[in-house]
Amino acid sequence: MEPLLKVDDLRTQFHTDAGLVNVVDGVSLELKKGEILGVVGESGCGKSVTSLSVMQLLPKDISKVASGSITLEGQDILAMSPSRLRKMRGNQISMIFQEPMTSLNPVFKIGDQIMEAIRFHMKISKKEAKVYAIEMLKKVGISRPESVVDEYPHQLSGGMRQRVMIAIAMACEPKILIADEPTTALDVTIQAQILNLMRQLQQEKGTSIMLITHDLGIVAQMCDRVVVMYAGQVVEETDVKSLFKNPKHPYTKGLLASLPQLSGNQNKLKSIPGQVPALDEMPTGCRFAPRCEFRMDECDTSKPNLLNVAENHTCRCYLYQKEEIPS
Repeated sequence: MEPLLKVDDLRTQFHTDAGLVNVVDGVSLELKKGEILGVVGESGCGKSVTSLSVMQLLPKDISKVASGSITLEGQDILAMSPSRLRKMRGNQISMIFQEPMTSLNPVFKIGDQIMEAIRFHMKISKKEAKVYAIEMLKKVGISRPESVVDEYPHQLSGGMRQRVMIAIAMACEPKILIADEPTTALDVTIQAQILNLMRQLQQEKGTSIMLITHDLGIVAQMCDRVVVMYAGQVVEETDVKSLFKNPKHPYTKGLLASLPQLSGNQNKLKSIPGQVPALDEMPTGCRFAPRCEFRMDECDTSKPNLLNVAENHTCRCYLYQKEEIPS
């Protein structure tokens, strides 16, 4: 099946005091119709920058897509004009941002913010758009939607604001939804409601979802396939069952080992030593080498490639060179 969205060898650079640095360095991924793809990794691994590169929402004065390609149903997003990009956003691809309080405009009513997207893409009257906005608020589980359309973001709870963000994102029934840490700063009960809502919308509309998170529990619950990112690169990719049953990359193993176990036999949680390297201080060889318990001499001197270590399972690590299978 041809993927809806294809990112191939993407390099996104930022201007810093040290010069141009690669924040996203050679990332490739695919999103198929109706699937939920998890993109996981610690903060600073390039997950959000990858998604903003896809949406073409990075500030052009400090960043640029240096190379690679991003295609949506075969159309080159990087070659689209500003007017074509505006038509694409919200209509074909929508995004739920990390913090709804800063994503919603505090001086506009909730209804106006939903209606803006509806009227831009659907070309309907203001009266019809308001009826549709109320309907969308009902769909995302907001009680008293007739009142909420006339309220401001500060009058709503965090969970309700996130539901409004989902209503805006889903208003024009996009084919792809990018959700960037959609449950950050929400309590556990509201998190579960938001995830159930996204799953329900995905099943009803057949929407493909790229779910960006650092929470492996959410990945296990929601995703079909998983891309693990570290320091701007993909280090492992496979289906969700294989990732939890047979993780390959030492970084992935470290992330999974840091999860609490239901058995209760752990005296303390494991942690990965060190931290993600700074953008202008990347190691010469493997970027995870300084933190890796399996570190070898070649890890310090040369960059490992993504290897096919099993069917539909890739890993960027020298440990598996002898196990590589033909692609």
